[in-house]
Amino acid sequence: MEKKIKGVTHPVPTEYTDRIYHKGKTVFVGKTHLGRVKKGDKFIIYESHGAKAYTGWAEIIQVVKMKPAEILDKYKDQLMITEEEFKEYSKGRSQMNVIEFENFQLFSKKVVPKRFVGIGGKYIYDDEFKMIEKSRG
Repeated sequence: MEKKIKGVTHPVPTEYTDRIYHKGKTVFVGKTHLGRVKKGDKFIIYESHGAKAYTGWAEIIQVVKMKPAEILDKYKDQLMITEEEFKEYSKGRSQMNVIEFENFQLFSKKVVPKRFVGIGGKYIYDDEFKMIEKSRG
């Protein structure tokens, strides 16, 4: 039986997670395209510094590849990184991965993943999703 994808996670440094939690930022930009998620699946925040745990999630609106200039035009005020940070991060890239999300929820308990979340992120399958759902408080 094929395992069902329920979401995707990427490591997000603590300084950027604060922008999601407290400044309402709703767009993640990454270098890796994990496009097998769909609208309504979860974007799960893995706080890569400090907590080293899943600390919240949101519903995915869309996951798309876009050119850096298009990303800035469309999402400038929603990006979890500043325009300067984005320009540095996107240097030399013809396309980047965009995850647009909504309805962010901060977990009352941090959830430590069973396995390390690498820089490229990973899919969250049924079993891990259920563990997160049960443990998040």
